[in-house]
Amino acid sequence: MSEQRFKSFVIVGAGATAGIPIVKAFLAIGAPILVIARPTSKNTSALPADDPNLKVVRADYTSASEISAILREHKVDVLISTVSLVFGGVVGQNVLADAAKEAGVKLFVPSEFVYAKSIGLPTLRVFNGLFIEFVPWLTALADTGKFHIVNKGETLRSFTAVADVAGYVAHILTTQPPSRLLDVEIHIEGQRATFSDIAALYKGSVPVVHCDALPMEGVANAPFRTIFQKHVGRGGGSCGWNPVTESDDPVSASRDNSLWEGHRWLTVGEVLGL
Repeated sequence: MSEQRFKSFVIVGAGATAGIPIVKAFLAIGAPILVIARPTSKNTSALPADDPNLKVVRADYTSASEISAILREHKVDVLISTVSLVFGGVVGQNVLADAAKEAGVKLFVPSEFVYAKSIGLPTLRVFNGLFIEFVPWLTALADTGKFHIVNKGETLRSFTAVADVAGYVAHILTTQPPSRLLDVEIHIEGQRATFSDIAALYKGSVPVVHCDALPMEGVANAPFRTIFQKHVGRGGGSCGWNPVTESDDPVSASRDNSLWEGHRWLTVGEVLGL
């Protein structure tokens, strides 16, 4: 007897980076989705106003009882959170986990999963490496007109387009049996490349700068970007990286791509228009 697939989905944190693309990916395949937005959020203006599969409600993300009531009302199977981890998002994840647990949600797809696992809430973690769209930001190209590579830039890492991640999440949540998704880690990869490989795609149209740290002047959050580049330079940017053995497995990096049968993954060059 086949397993009953998940039927009811909600997303919290429908921001422009990942949340809105995931919502649109669900709508593109005709899957109903509920969006819980903050009372003051304007991000929902980017969503279609007349799609019958879309419903938007507003709630206080800091209130577990308020979120839980919404989840129970809509009999939600899967809660997806794309709440940012940068500005207090970890605390927000804990609130959402508590709300999901109380409401009987069957699967939590969070940005941060340690707390959710500690309270016995089934989770699905998707590892996709670096969003390709973030490359100009991470290298300060968007700020300075120069492609900055911290250290040598010769470490292979995983890059995946936002559209591919969004489409993948919508696809597996609506097609895979729950037993394939509960308390597992999913590893996907659009393209495997180094920063030096990507710099070469510009074919000399922008200066390439190798440095120990990104410039401070005119580059917001430069120390964070530098630390992030160093982290991925040590191997942490690959979805096949094992922090225990400090080794990288290229096969493991894209081991779950096959769950989206027949899909052609976007390349770095296609996404960046190179």
